[in-house]
Amino acid sequence: MKRLAALALFLAASVLYSQQALQPQQVSRPASPLSALVDRLYAYADQYRATLPSLSCDERIVSWDVSFNGKIKRQVRLDGTLRELRKTPPDPFDPFSEQHRVSKVNGKPVRAPGGTLGIEDLSLPYFIQGIFANLIGFHREELKDCFVYRASAVNDGKAGQGEVQVEVDRKPEPPAEACRVILPGTHYMVIADAETGRIVHSERTIPSGTAEQNDEAYFASIDYAPVQFGDRIFWLPARSSAHDATETGRMESVYSNCHRYASEVRIVPDATPVMAPVAPQTGKPQ
Repeated sequence: MKRLAALALFLAASVLYSQQALQPQQVSRPASPLSALVDRLYAYADQYRATLPSLSCDERIVSWDVSFNGKIKRQVRLDGTLRELRKTPPDPFDPFSEQHRVSKVNGKPVRAPGGTLGIEDLSLPYFIQGIFANLIGFHREELKDCFVYRASAVNDGKAGQGEVQVEVDRKPEPPAEACRVILPGTHYMVIADAETGRIVHSERTIPSGTAEQNDEAYFASIDYAPVQFGDRIFWLPARSSAHDATETGRMESVYSNCHRYASEVRIVPDATPVMAPVAPQTGKPQ
């Protein structure tokens, strides 16, 4: 089972960008349009992490083992529930605990107490742990100078004009020791609506050798869709996909029916997580 370190999630406040701001460029001075855009992305991501409530979604996963000629050697289909639960006490850098409960395997109900199994109880051809949880936020703002940013206008005929594509690369020689927590060669890409700032797609890729050495996902991508919680709308992952460097291990997940989860996780030192009921959440996330 592979894992996924923080995948790029850029969420910008509603703002109109001039055509000049959408031309490919690098951050070269604090007053540049791109620099201002990057500041907004980090500020909104911080707010997003702070306000998104614990949630539960229906989840459908397909996992493949594919031969080099593209023939599927093994495929497993799962249906179940994904839970993203806020930790108590809060952890500002890793605020959510991710849980997968599987109710069906290849269309057949599982035989287990409670009618579900944990994802760790199953043998899957390929699976990425944390792909949803690590979309909720981006690297801490103090690591902002570890990257080079580029932005360009997008019009692929699908979403129309008015979208911005942001490419983010870790600097080859990062200026700070703290940057070394980011794997060398890490590359992010996100497409967002330039007028509203909403995210429609994001990707992360790391070098194949680095992925293997660090037991990390080589590539992952996410499509987003709006979900309303009370009087707030959050753009959550609607579909995710991932594969290894040879594209022989693949997975796709589809999320639906996301809603507030009226529980919290309390992390006790040297103990297993404890589920504690709390009052249902309404209105704006706290």
